[in-house]
Amino acid sequence: MSGKTHLSWFSVISVILILWGVVFTVFGLGVLPVIHRAVLLRWESALYGAIMIGWGTTLFLVGRAALRRGDRDLAKSLLLGIVVWLVIEAAFSARFGVWFNVGVDVVVLVLFAVPLIAALRSAPHG
Repeated sequence: MSGKTHLSWFSVISVILILWGVVFTVFGLGVLPVIHRAVLLRWESALYGAIMIGWGTTLFLVGRAALRRGDRDLAKSLLLGIVVWLVIEAAFSARFGVWFNVGVDVVVLVLFAVPLIAALRSAPHG
């Protein structure tokens, strides 16, 4: 397969993942055919943890590469992804009255944004 095919493939799978995220954010995981509803909260918690581990690993590896290389495009992409994540999470946390998490989201956004914005300011424009 060509690089263009790989790019298209990766893009389509990513968009599908985003769309499922929208479905779960709006409708909850209750839309899934889970037979034993009593397990749903524990399962959701495990999924949330797994997503945080995967997303944290991605941020660790890709963020270090972006900052090490001074890659503006990658730093900008990371910053946008982090902003989208935390704004949506904070909005739904506020909607459901989980105010402590709104504060956590703001702090996490600032902590990630500081080095990324600094990298964007210092990297040469290309």
